[in-house]
Amino acid sequence: MAASDSSNGKFNLLQDVYLSVVFLTRLPAPGWPEAATRKLSSGMWAFPVVGVLIATIAGLVYAICDAIGLPVYISALFAVVALIITTGGLHEDGLSDLADGIWGAATPSKRLEIMSDSRIGAFGAIALIVSVAGRAAAIASIGQPLFVLGALVAAAAVSRATMPLLISFGRPAKAGGLGATAGKPSAGVCGCAFLLAAVIAAIASPAGWLQCLVAAAAGAALIAWFARRNLGGYTGDVLGAAQQVAELFALTIIASFIAEAG
Repeated sequence: MAASDSSNGKFNLLQDVYLSVVFLTRLPAPGWPEAATRKLSSGMWAFPVVGVLIATIAGLVYAICDAIGLPVYISALFAVVALIITTGGLHEDGLSDLADGIWGAATPSKRLEIMSDSRIGAFGAIALIVSVAGRAAAIASIGQPLFVLGALVAAAAVSRATMPLLISFGRPAKAGGLGATAGKPSAGVCGCAFLLAAVIAAIASPAGWLQCLVAAAAGAALIAWFARRNLGGYTGDVLGAAQQVAELFALTIIASFIAEAG
């Protein structure tokens, strides 16, 4: 019986990872009906693991571009493009929608209505430019391919670990939508995600792993506060925006530490 319980536990862990990969990326995955029945909230501890996968792909793209002699800023831009393609622009879409909604209307209800519109406005476009350009600049300033890989892995892991925390400590801004239907992760799930992200950052980050973790948490908290004030709570778009800002802050901190080290 003990062996069976242990086997089921391992099986559930794999299902959580599978569900997180399917949710956070556009990578091809075989069907797994049993995993599809699990709550997303129970598997959010695996978000940092998926971040490692996404970042590894982007890091490899950067290394290939560097190996064939492309300029560092072009290589960095291609790395960011790889991040976007791998996730299907999931988080970038959230960032642009939040920017359009917050600065496009005066009331929470109208802001949420704008955020549900698939069209992108001026504020959304500006937010995307800042996100893409900022991350590309940070990557380019890091430069060395192995350091870039480590920085991407650390930033991707810690930024995605903030998402279950925002859900757990926040409240949905509306009854429907992903933000409300994903379910609230338990304290154990949130703690596991954050601890896992910290370990990943400590191992992978080429410099300033603790500051990277703090910066990501601060960026996500800033978006959470901003959304609470202007929308009344979080939505799926808010979670995506939080990941983007957290990742940008984390990469910037790592880049600054490397620049100071010379």
